[in-house]
Amino acid sequence: MPQANLFVALSTGQNIANILPILELAEPGDRVLWVESDTAQRKQWGNGACEVLQRHGVTNLMHLELTDDDPASLQQALAEHGAVQEAGASIKLIGNGGTKLQMLAAFRALNGHLDELLYNNNQPCVLERQRYHHGRPEPVVRQAYRRHGIDLADVLACNGREIVAGNERRLWPDQEQPPLPRYGTDPEWTRDCHQRLADWARSHPDKPKKAFDYARAADLAPGEAEKFRRQVLEACGLAPDTPIKKTALEELYNRAHRLDTEAWKFQCKHGSREQDIPDLGRELEEAVAARVVQWLMTHPDFAAGVQSVWQNVKIRLAQGREDTAELDVALLLKNGVLMALECKAFDAQVKDMNSRLGELQRSASQLARIAICAPSYPAFIKDQWCNELDRNVGRMRHWGQFKLIEFTLPDHPGQAGKTFESALGDWLEPLLPDI
Repeated sequence: MPQANLFVALSTGQNIANILPILELAEPGDRVLWVESDTAQRKQWGNGACEVLQRHGVTNLMHLELTDDDPASLQQALAEHGAVQEAGASIKLIGNGGTKLQMLAAFRALNGHLDELLYNNNQPCVLERQRYHHGRPEPVVRQAYRRHGIDLADVLACNGREIVAGNERRLWPDQEQPPLPRYGTDPEWTRDCHQRLADWARSHPDKPKKAFDYARAADLAPGEAEKFRRQVLEACGLAPDTPIKKTALEELYNRAHRLDTEAWKFQCKHGSREQDIPDLGRELEEAVAARVVQWLMTHPDFAAGVQSVWQNVKIRLAQGREDTAELDVALLLKNGVLMALECKAFDAQVKDMNSRLGELQRSASQLARIAICAPSYPAFIKDQWCNELDRNVGRMRHWGQFKLIEFTLPDHPGQAGKTFESALGDWLEPLLPDI
């Protein structure tokens, strides 16, 4: 009968890297010793990860809770732990957790007991294994992930996030290849969509006239200001003579104008359904999703490193009420790294993109990445809308923290000389298994 495994993991703020090696190799009867520093306990880093382990059948969990973050304390407590001292277990240390000094302390604590060091590698997407025979290390062996079963909801749960149930779609590998939409496939239809939106935008201002601030408006129209005050009190079920702070009235006034301003922006971006104006943002997202899945189905070497493909996912804090992040199209790699394609049909702002990247990394892991996917149709360069689009795409290309992937017509290169599929492959290739 083979020895049971004892997995030793140091809790960290990036716990998806801890649990993947465990779930890849765990067998019935294996145990996990989860080591938590004082900081890890206070920040509750391990809560979500341990719940994910139990959900996937690893229920024999032991916790070693330390009173400080000192590597010396960790080394002594781990070396003296009963599970480490017991004979008959194959001890495997996950090398991704804790600080570098804490990991070194854990390695020393297990000296003479350690059978294998495991590491969830970022680039390429593999599990690295180094066995120890009588204390002597053997050459590192790389293996592709094949059986851990982790998916997007698990990755988010490790960081206290969840998917907002609604319109999210897991496109691959569950479903059959989605049909390619007309946008991005039919050249004349694609051109006409952009032209119709451009014509509509030219006849509609992109924002309303600037409103007066509250104090100026109240001074110019005192009678209406009084009606506004009474309306607020009535809406709150309060008597007409109830005192109300001027700052509260001002904030309500400003909030109403912000609602109006955002509605104008949305109308300009998405068009008007009543006027049959295409929603290019949605059209692009659908086209990108379908082409990504088609590409994976015809490129098994790349598909081997991808766990799932998702579309239209909203994310929030667990049990929270407000969405904190949104994924247009995203690929989850088998090492837990989330690769998001942010679809921009015409323009983007770097400040907004930086904010999205920060929240994505808080939701998934610090290794999560975003590529901006924007249309590029050189065949239509004589059209004014295409010239404006190309200028915007050229500007986004200089944002170094984001890869720009041009969405092109099938088999047609974009402004950078590559097709959509070729650029997608360039982005993913360094991260995928090379074994």
